[in-house]
Parts: sequence; structure tokens; C-alpha cells
Amino acid sequence: MRPDRILIVEDEAIVAMDLRLHLQALGYEPVGTAANATEALALAVRTHPDLALMDVSLEEGEDGIEAAGRLQALGVPVVFLTAYADEATLERAKRSRPYGYLVKPFEERALHSTIEMALFRHRMERELQARESRFRALIENTQDLVVILDAEGRLRYASPSALRMLGYRTGDHPSFSAFALVHPEDQPAAAHLLEHLHGHPQEARTLEIRARHRHRGWRILELTAQNALEVPGVEGILIHARDITDQRQNELERRAMEAKLQQAQKLESLGVLAGGIAHDFNNLLMGIMGQVGLAMMEVPEDHPLNRRLRQVETAAQRAADLTRQLLAYSGRGRFLVEPLALSRLVEEMGELLATVISKKALIEYHFAPDLPAIEGDATQIRQVLMNLITNASDALGDHPGRIRITTGILHCEPETPALAGTVPAGEAVFLEVADTGAGMEEATLQRIFDPFFTTKFTGRGLGLAAVLGIVRGHHGAIQVHSRLGEGTSFRLLFPPAQREQIQELPVRTGSQPYFGHGTILVVDDEEAVRNVAAHSLERSGFTVRTARDGQEGLTRYQAEAGEIRMLVLDLTMPEMSGEEVLAALRSGGGPGAKVPILISSGYSTAHLAPEFQRHGQVAFLQKPYGPKDLLRKVRECLGE
Repeated sequence: MRPDRILIVEDEAIVAMDLRLHLQALGYEPVGTAANATEALALAVRTHPDLALMDVSLEEGEDGIEAAGRLQALGVPVVFLTAYADEATLERAKRSRPYGYLVKPFEERALHSTIEMALFRHRMERELQARESRFRALIENTQDLVVILDAEGRLRYASPSALRMLGYRTGDHPSFSAFALVHPEDQPAAAHLLEHLHGHPQEARTLEIRARHRHRGWRILELTAQNALEVPGVEGILIHARDITDQRQNELERRAMEAKLQQAQKLESLGVLAGGIAHDFNNLLMGIMGQVGLAMMEVPEDHPLNRRLRQVETAAQRAADLTRQLLAYSGRGRFLVEPLALSRLVEEMGELLATVISKKALIEYHFAPDLPAIEGDATQIRQVLMNLITNASDALGDHPGRIRITTGILHCEPETPALAGTVPAGEAVFLEVADTGAGMEEATLQRIFDPFFTTKFTGRGLGLAAVLGIVRGHHGAIQVHSRLGEGTSFRLLFPPAQREQIQELPVRTGSQPYFGHGTILVVDDEEAVRNVAAHSLERSGFTVRTARDGQEGLTRYQAEAGEIRMLVLDLTMPEMSGEEVLAALRSGGGPGAKVPILISSGYSTAHLAPEFQRHGQVAFLQKPYGPKDLLRKVRECLGE
């Protein structure tokens, strides 16, 4: 146990030295000596003494009595040492509430007893203050209600928390009957409870009732009432209650959130399934479209077989459109990400939108000025707008009505509601399409984003499913408001763009057949894709090497790096993906660091765009593609 630490404030050096010796002899630890108030305060702040021995008369600056007040404000108790014992000095000293007063000269025993009593008193005061603080905090900050009722049910005591819980200020003492606070429907149960307790001393019963808040309507209380009429000091019905209104509300919200989460999980699972099907289906379509394209190159245009081949190609293109909608639903359909001005994009589509709506519908535009850009794929956003406009027109049917397209900014909070997607944090850019049509009932509203769900006589039911996928792929959310007979509004929320400009590879086009030279390595785990790419490139004069997976492709390139001009690289392959091959080539030095690479995938590469930008000359070709698409991209990559 450490000795008590004493600060000496004395301007007489000899007296201060004598005091130090006495204190050491008594087992105390002097922490320093100050000759004036300024030094005393500085030492107290630095050393945190347990007590200060203060000379009343100090020659420089403040006297000891003035300094004592400032020391005790720091929590340091003060004992005065003085040669003055006149009434005026004593009166001044008492105002600073010292812990002792010794008149010089004094004996060591008197010094010791005075210090000990001062330290004891200070410790007791601090302990009492701590207990009072704890008790005050417990009573004043408890969330529970504590009241005592008399035998007739009138309030005899209400804790501060009870007053706050019911909307009264601390100090108010309502004298009305407690039954006046109880909801009329709950009063019979409350009366029965009190009647029962009157005949059963010491028994406790629980009850849930609604009580009137002074300003906020009815609150739900869960209470325990006990008969303490015969308990001395209480002599009443003791009631302990807790406000569970928020808890009940949270339970309702939790159930709603669980339902929403289940819906989101269902949509997510369907999205993963749809994306996987679309990816694999794109690889199958590659073989069909590629072989048809090669066959059409070999058959004269006026040959009857060419017409049949074009029909096959058209059917394959329609299948490819369907896979693009599935990819959009899965959120993996963004291809070219760039800053977009929503208002300008909608404005540019004005004439096109007018052609797809009912003749009796009127489109209104409301564009917010100075709207921030969003990062997105323009083609996908146009698809979203077309789907929403088409649905709005269908909702109007043959009746006259309005379709309103609005853009603006919405400040989003964590609790901002959305039917689907993730609400952006902070400011969001929104696009809203609202109609004055028939509206939807709640059961229909909960299913509108399910793939293949439709209320139309014709249609695949992928329009709104694709809208949801596109919005999720853009890290946005969808708010839907609809009532039968009052119309429907779809509001899409997007995060603002974080970058000003995205670099794009130059696009070169040409109408003449393209013939190249050199060796191109095609890396793809689908044999049909490899065959189509190889035959297409060989017809244009290239020598083609193929690899069945990423590791084989990397090994083959390293062996023939001096001859290979370019790679056509599948993004999704087992064991070693195209992204890993790309990273290995770019980080390995040598020719691989600069060789042109064309990434191909049944998915989009929007999420990898920043990586591709860092890897130099990299282009992207969406599956399924035909020979002409492949040759056009190869020509762009080689700069020919």
C-alpha cells in the first residue's frame, strides 16, 4: 500500500523543509514544495497529491485561501497552516471549506492527527458521492416504471422514470386515479388484478396493459403488481412496469424484415440459377451461331440454303436475347460502364418512347437540374426504361391516362424502404416512372419481380425481373408504390458516379473483308467455342493455337511467346480462370506484359473493368458471338 502523498505550499523555505522532514518521519510522501499559488496548481496537476498543506499567507500572487479553492476544485483537500488565528482570517478560511486548520507553531502529533482526519473525511466524502451518484443514476436513468398505489388505486409515489415514461416532468405529482391512465378496454383486467391482490397479501401478479402517455397516445406496459399494503414504509400496491411498445413494434418490423429477407433470398437464388443457365446456354449458342456464321460465309447469298441459315441465325439471336435478359435478372449483364446523365438519356429516348405507349397516354417529363451522373451501362438503363414505360402503358389499357417520368436526388437513410435491391447510402440519384393506371393489389405487388410471373396474356414475365437484375447490378434499389385504381410508380435509386471519365478502347470498323497474319492463341474450356473461333480466324489468314484451360493456355503461350500476336481468352474456366491467366501474363514481364488480349465470357465484366484498365490493352467480347463479331474485335485489338 503506497503512502499518502502530500503537497507542501509554503513560501518560507526553512518552514517548508521542516514540514518535509516531519511528513517523512510520519510515513507520508511529500510530492513537492510550492512557494506560491501558481506553482501549487502546476504541481497538483502534475503529481495528483492526496492532500495539500497550505500556508494562508503567501507573498506572491494569490494568498493561500484563494489558492485553496482552486486546488479543491481539482479534487485536492486542503489543510491550512497559519500563524494567524484572528476572526477575519478564520471566516475567510471557512468559506473555502478546508479539511483542517493548524495554527503555527504546532506539534508533530497535532499535524499527524489533523492530516489523518482530513484524509479520512475526504475518502468518506468521495465514497458517499460515488454512492449517491450510483443511486441517482440508477433511479433517474432506469427504463422501468416504479409506482405505489394506495388501496383505492390513487398514485402515492412515482419514480422519475415513471414520470418520464408517461410524459410528465420530474417534480410533477399527478393526483388522479391510476385507472384514468389505463385504456378503457384494459380497465376491467386492471380492476380485477387489484381486487385479487387486496385479498392476497404479498402476492405478485403480471399483466400487459395500455397506458395513456401525456403526449404520445397509448403505450404498451408489461407490469408486475405486488400487494405491499402491510409492508412498513410502502403500505400500498407496488407496481414495477416496463414500456414494451417499441419491442412490440420491433417484433412487427422484424417479421416484415424476415419476410422481405426471404423474398430477397428467393430472388438471389433464382438470380444465381438464371445467371448460371444463361452462361452455359451462351456457350451452347456459341456453337450454333458460330457454325451458322461460318456456313453462311461459304454459301452464296442467292443460294436457297442461305435463307434457311439466316432463319437459324435469327432463332439463335432470339435465344441470345433471352439469355441477356436472364443475365440482366442475375445482375451480371453490365457490359460498358461509364458516367451517365439520366435526364439526358431519357430525353434522347423521347421519340422512341412515344412509339411504344398507348395512343391515349400522355408522357410528362420532370427533370431535376444539375443532376449528378451515375455509373452504368447505357444499353441496360435504356432496357429498364423501355420495360417500365411498356408496363405503364399496359396498365392504362384503352383508357386515357398519364405517364410521368421524373429524375431527381433523394437523401437515403438506413431505414429508407425499398421493395428490392440495396438502398444507396446518403444521396441517391433516382429515376421514377409513374402511371395513372389500374394499380396492383398487395399479392401481385409481392410477386412482380419473380421471373416468369406475368399478369399479361402474352409475354415471358422477364421484363421486371430483368429490371431488378439490372438495378442490382448497378448497386441500386427499387421502390414501388401501387394501389388498385390509383396507379403505380416505380422509383429506381442509383449511387452517384465516383469517377468523371472511363477510358474506352478505340473502335475501328471497315466494310471490306478482313485478312490478317500471324498466330492467335484461343483459350476456352468449351470445344465448340474453340472450333468456331479457330475456323473463323483461320479463314481470315491467321494461324491458330488452342488450349482447353487456363493452365494449358499459359504454358503454351510461354512456349511460343515470340510467335503469338494475340490471345482470345475465356474468362470463366475451371482450375485457372482467364483473370488469373491475364494477371500472370501481365506480371511476368517479357512479351506477355504487352500482348493484346481479348476477354470472352457468357457473363459481363463490369465488376472487373478497373482490373482490366490496369492490365493495359484488354478488350471484351460477349458470348455468344459470330465470326464477324470475333474478327471485328480482333482487328480492333491489333490496331489494323
